[in-house]
Amino acid sequence: MSKMNIHIALSPNNMALDTLEALWQIVWPGNWRSWQKGNATTTLEQKFAQYFGMEKAFSIDSGRAALFVILKGMDLEKNDEIILQSFTCMVVVNSIVWNGLKPVYVDIDPSTYNLDPAKLEAAITPRTKAIMIQHTFGIPAEITKIQKICKKYGILLIEDCAHAMGAEYKGQKVGTFGEVSFYSLGRSKVISCVSGGMILVKDEALAEKIEHQIAKLPVVSKKVIFKNLLHPIASSVAKLAYNFFGLGKVILVVLQRMKILTMEVEKHEKQGVFVAPFPARLPNALAKVALHQFKKLDEFNAKRRKIVEYYYEMLHRHGNLKMLNPADFAGAIFLRFPLQMAKRNKILVQGKSQGIILGDWYSVAIAPADIDHSKTFYDAADCPNTEAVCGRIINLPTFPGLKKKQLESIVKLF
Repeated sequence: MSKMNIHIALSPNNMALDTLEALWQIVWPGNWRSWQKGNATTTLEQKFAQYFGMEKAFSIDSGRAALFVILKGMDLEKNDEIILQSFTCMVVVNSIVWNGLKPVYVDIDPSTYNLDPAKLEAAITPRTKAIMIQHTFGIPAEITKIQKICKKYGILLIEDCAHAMGAEYKGQKVGTFGEVSFYSLGRSKVISCVSGGMILVKDEALAEKIEHQIAKLPVVSKKVIFKNLLHPIASSVAKLAYNFFGLGKVILVVLQRMKILTMEVEKHEKQGVFVAPFPARLPNALAKVALHQFKKLDEFNAKRRKIVEYYYEMLHRHGNLKMLNPADFAGAIFLRFPLQMAKRNKILVQGKSQGIILGDWYSVAIAPADIDHSKTFYDAADCPNTEAVCGRIINLPTFPGLKKKQLESIVKLF
């Protein structure tokens, strides 16, 4: 039996048109002059703001950079506290710590993978300046409950929508509830230009500060732009050759070791070490790639929901699996579909042997597993639900290019 070719994290949204756009940007010399600056960035900002019914959106070179700029614009004092959920990524924590602030973790509700509102007030202190809610896997957090707590204490609400572009909570798009929200256009997110981010702001004073900050930032260098444009091309080739004597994996490893391709989380980020230039402005060439995908946002999300409904229909009777019923989460977009099960690693290994690369967001409370945990301020004793979930979590892919035969192969693993 031939192997499948399913990769949950290897630029899963990459479409032929994206690869052709990246290739065109590289091979045609006439494009090089507009790699850094041009109309595409402004167009992306306008279309993004229109989609969410906001007056203005700001683009930047990553979701983590977006959070960094937001916090910098709040004019906070050293060791002021930002509340966030555990079950998150090191790059989020870095953006807090690199601003001289302290992350304070609240445990998750294991039935939603989001911050548990019932545990929130106990974490608030006089130094709490913002509460950040993460819509994990594109599943909206319980926003109205958290909003009430923010208003009660006069605390700013930040929405981390890195997984949730286009998701809705009670008919309203997430990212439009808090005073400010940010999104990722990273390679494994809802839509992708390999590296990019967006910011939406309700608070006018904060919006002015953010706009002023971004205007002073450098544009991503042409060297980095080239690496990012090369990524959809290289990943497409690697996926095609992945099962041909492992050639695809060799291609990726060689290009990464030669530092021709960037990593999703770089070594210095795992170690919590700030390296300039960070943050930077979103370059025009990557904005063009993002625009291709942004046009398909609602189509992509509708396909994700259909895929999740298929998974649920086929797997929900399995007694060894704990899963969400998509019918209970009408506005969720499911960037990935999370399951909990014993012997999670057995399925991951079995899938890999068949050419099915599943995910383990997050097998540790602050991912990835090989970070410098001394830089996170995280105490496992404070978050028992998170720790329990991390030992059982497995993610099924929902990217829109999945075919019926591939979906059937995935469910057969269980």
